[in-house]
Amino acid sequence: MAPSVPLAYPTLSNPLPSRPYILSITPTLSSSSPHLLLRHPSPSITIADNQTLQPVEVLQGGHGGDVTDITVDESGGVWSSAKDASIVRWDERTRQPAMTIKAFVRKPLPVLAMTVSERDHLVVAGTELVSSEAHILFWDMRNHKTPAYSHASTHSDDITHLSLLPPTSSFLPSSSSFPSRLLLSTSTDGLVALSDLKEADEDEAVQAADNWGQSIAGAGCYLHRRGLKVWARSDMDGVCVWSLGKGVVEDEDGEVVEMQNPVEYGSDNFKFRDFNPPSTLPSTARSAEEERVDKAGRLTSDYLIDVAPSLGVGKHGGPMVAVGTNAGDIVLLHQSSTTSPSYIPSAFLASGPSPNRGHADVVRSIFHDVQNEALYTGSEDGVLCGWSLASLPERLRVGDPDIDDDGGDGREGIDRADEESEIESDDDDDDDDGMDVDDDDEEEGEEGPRYGPVLGRAAGDRREKRREKRVNPY
Repeated sequence: MAPSVPLAYPTLSNPLPSRPYILSITPTLSSSSPHLLLRHPSPSITIADNQTLQPVEVLQGGHGGDVTDITVDESGGVWSSAKDASIVRWDERTRQPAMTIKAFVRKPLPVLAMTVSERDHLVVAGTELVSSEAHILFWDMRNHKTPAYSHASTHSDDITHLSLLPPTSSFLPSSSSFPSRLLLSTSTDGLVALSDLKEADEDEAVQAADNWGQSIAGAGCYLHRRGLKVWARSDMDGVCVWSLGKGVVEDEDGEVVEMQNPVEYGSDNFKFRDFNPPSTLPSTARSAEEERVDKAGRLTSDYLIDVAPSLGVGKHGGPMVAVGTNAGDIVLLHQSSTTSPSYIPSAFLASGPSPNRGHADVVRSIFHDVQNEALYTGSEDGVLCGWSLASLPERLRVGDPDIDDDGGDGREGIDRADEESEIESDDDDDDDDGMDVDDDDEEEGEEGPRYGPVLGRAAGDRREKRREKRVNPY
């Protein structure tokens, strides 16, 4: 008998003022004041509380064009880029620009992607195609008036993603010939490239590349069985995964990094698929309309939201993904462990038809908080939702028997009181307007972190052990 697939409504959901599209969700690194940074098609960034989902502040005044990317450096500094060619490092206290960099090579260059290596003092930005060139620009943040160097021929079209891989020694050990850090870059030209972050000579910088032949919208990497995999997501909702390995070049000494064994998952794995959610929705008071929708019993996916390997990786190396419907429902999919693997549901995250019960439009962004077993999603109708994965009625299957068949996820002994909210409700008196999101709270260290409906308190060694099993191999 096939295991049942859990179905849940959002633990919390909150429509933002003016209902802007939520294009991405980026967490801050502060443990004492954790927040979510929400990107919109506008020059401003919303800071939302990760427990109440309420906006607490807006970062504005740093950009004159739409924000295109947000990243957080190793020390927790918040950076953003925009189409007006600006890159801003935001001051944690004043919430004003502390550093502004202009992407300018003969003319302003709209920035589409960025990343930061604080320990290398480098800010890296990828631009739109302008005058037949798409630049990857590198600034020394100690002297950022002009780029320290640039790579202008790696890609031939808009650059859509930049990120830093883990230290090379962590996935390609016992070799000193590789750069210590590799830069992952992708483009609408279909190329996925790995470059030496600190090499100014572009001809020497590119270590490995492969052209997928599809316009790439997003990318990332994940560890799996002591190796590293790189994934890319296309504009047409397909996914491709490469393994990184060592290779040799004929007539040359030493080893090289190689992108090996590409595995492609076509859009038919994710789009326009019919799913049959459980006939029984979560145990909660429901309206007659909710009962009617419950009985309809079918969901059809319309698009791929994103690749989410932090949720789990299947036995065959396929990462979990999230797909969505135009009505705002979400299906989490994992790669089955069968000899002919396919993507099958892990969970249904449904938006209730009653007001303030989830999304009612296309879901554009997703963020998985691994430590707290929480999921955050944002949609085109400006709704931010939080989902407690720890409180799902059934455990989340990832497609790896070593994890899925471990005999339980440790939830059997959860004290339900631990899952109750310790935050004030909307009806409670609140003397704190929540605007000073980074104040040092001396009492925080004594009381420990806050828990609430989205971030339930961890319960039991078995559940923690299972969480580690899910995360560590990846």
